[in-house]
Amino acid sequence: MNKKKFLMLFASLSLTGGCATKTLTLVSNEKANISLVDYDDQAGEGDLVGETPVAIEVDKLKRQYIRVWGEDLHPQFWVVKPLEDSKTEITLRLDRKEDSGESDAALRLQELNRSFRMMMRAYKALTAKDLETAREISKQINQLQPDIAAPHIITGLSFLAEGNKSKARASFLKAKNLDPEDRDLEELLRLSNP
Repeated sequence: MNKKKFLMLFASLSLTGGCATKTLTLVSNEKANISLVDYDDQAGEGDLVGETPVAIEVDKLKRQYIRVWGEDLHPQFWVVKPLEDSKTEITLRLDRKEDSGESDAALRLQELNRSFRMMMRAYKALTAKDLETAREISKQINQLQPDIAAPHIITGLSFLAEGNKSKARASFLKAKNLDPEDRDLEELLRLSNP
């Protein structure tokens, strides 16, 4: 099992208009490196922006994670979504890695909890009809937990909402293969018949 510990934190920030270039400043209790990572490359290193404190142009945050990392620090990934408010600074609380190491059970539980949090965010995006975000988050969950059906169901529902029955059906079939006892999938497969 991969012993690396990752925290996926989602930040909703508000930034007002009026200034030519909006920036977000990251400060932290420990010195940390900041990189920008494309959504499609969660496991990637990203492009180094600098060391905290660091200011990032908000336009650069579209479709990218903020990766916070450093020697002896637990890496973190942040997704920043601008809203309509005046917040322009985030203070990061960074934790140092423990030398004693964590048990495999604790790491599995942490990954499972992170997956459930992400699942709730994917479902929230789906119900808000932000179908692309729902699919992006579901893809990330599938990378973390490839043996669970739920991300495929959310992906299928997003395609069904767009009227793309063939893609929806393919996602529902993947879910059915992973969870053959889920009787609700029979109805979703029926609805996605071309």
